[in-house]
Amino acid sequence: MATEASTPRRKLSAILMVDVSGFSRMMGRDEEGTTALIREFHTRTRALVEAHEGWVVDTAGDSVFGEFDSVVNAVRCAQTIQQTQATANAARPPDERIETRIGVHLGDVIVQDYHVYGDGVNIAARLQAVAEPGSICVSEAVYQQVYQKLDLTFEDLGVQALKNIEHPLRLYRVVELGQDRRAQALQVPQGERQTPSPERPRPPTDAWVQGLLRPASFIPLIVAAWLLTTGTSLVAGLILAGVALGRVWWRGTGRRSRFLIPLGIALMLSISLTSRGVAKPIKIRGSHVTATVGQAATYNLIISGSHNVITTVQGSRIHTITISGSNNTLTVARENVVKKLVTSGSNNKILVPAGSAITRTVNTGSNNQVQTYDPD
Repeated sequence: MATEASTPRRKLSAILMVDVSGFSRMMGRDEEGTTALIREFHTRTRALVEAHEGWVVDTAGDSVFGEFDSVVNAVRCAQTIQQTQATANAARPPDERIETRIGVHLGDVIVQDYHVYGDGVNIAARLQAVAEPGSICVSEAVYQQVYQKLDLTFEDLGVQALKNIEHPLRLYRVVELGQDRRAQALQVPQGERQTPSPERPRPPTDAWVQGLLRPASFIPLIVAAWLLTTGTSLVAGLILAGVALGRVWWRGTGRRSRFLIPLGIALMLSISLTSRGVAKPIKIRGSHVTATVGQAATYNLIISGSHNVITTVQGSRIHTITISGSNNTLTVARENVVKKLVTSGSNNKILVPAGSAITRTVNTGSNNQVQTYDPD
């Protein structure tokens, strides 16, 4: 008679993954001896998991998969496993020693029929793969919960991208409090002993590069660069740049909150530019228009029609003059400040007062002329 499957349920769990380093090499050298050692390892590890109020989900080959309601108990169990294994190894010859790697993660999982699934399980498995033989590697989620509750120190391994895990994570190596310091003290003469001050490792550059090359970061950054360099829209360019840089910072540090810092700076700059009225457009469309244009604030002048005669107001500040039509005549009045002149049409005439300076001129059209005149 078939057993009806239970309903899947979600829960927050601490996942512990234990793996034997060099298992294949040991099996190749001595199958029967290694099998006996692995059976002993499974029995001892299962007992330790249950003693710390966890349960063993699976034991496949050389690994043990445990689940805990308490992340503190999970880390305590991992520490005890390593200590017990080290004690067992001390009485064995080197070729019979078992070196274990352990990963611990706190995350949301799905439990059904004595099985545990989910991204939390996958991350714990990746942490175990990163750990060195004889060590414990934990995620930042675990570190934040236990670093003030357990008599341990943690070495920051930086933000790392894990295989098949979408977001980079900050990782930590568990160090027993006093273990490394006592070993150092035995090697250093009494008069030369100093309190160690390990340097905090920098996050690897891979996470930053991957964050920059993701389409969600790279494409907005390219569009922002175009908007800012062409002067098309400074506000939109700043906001897009803030979004792109925020995503890169988020990916590089593994902390979502970092996304808001560049975006906030970009929004503040955009509000500042908008409040000052920077580069508001004045557009001339159609044909045979005769007009005098200008305003107190800095503006962009855009002429897209043909056979127009346009004069700017004296003393204007013009960020960009863009002429895309043909056979237009533009007279720039005295004391005008023009940053950029862009012409893409044909047969246009631009008259500027003698002595005035245009910071940059771009001409992609044909037969366009820039002539000077005496304003007096």
